[in-house]
Amino acid sequence: MTPAARRFGDEGAVSAMTAILLAALLLVFALLVDGTTRLQALSRADAIAAEAARAALTAVDTRSTPIQLDTTTAHTIAHSYLTRSGCPGTVEITSARTVRVEVRCTAPARTGLVGSHHTVTGTATAQLDIGTTPPPGHGARP
Repeated sequence: MTPAARRFGDEGAVSAMTAILLAALLLVFALLVDGTTRLQALSRADAIAAEAARAALTAVDTRSTPIQLDTTTAHTIAHSYLTRSGCPGTVEITSARTVRVEVRCTAPARTGLVGSHHTVTGTATAQLDIGTTPPPGHGARP
């Protein structure tokens, strides 16, 4: 075999390997970007659910004994917050002092590799506490 034949025998081998590695690297990058987008959407859904539940706690009925939530107003306030946020959800008044909110948010995927959008659910519960007495187990140190 002549030196010229040996020199051109493996032409293009590095190009094929580079193309495969570059494609794999782009795939990993796309998954990383879409995963980050999904985590941001999940964080937003949790924050919206928590804020809607807290907003519902502003509907305190001080005329009743013991003091409790005005359930109709609390429900309306939480739904109003969800409407303004752009994420649909459900509001459940689980007791005279507790509100549970579940939110479903959709965010567009940046690369579209794992779908065109991410749909995530956030859930939060808020409880009305009244007074200055610390909860059990959080008392003053001896």
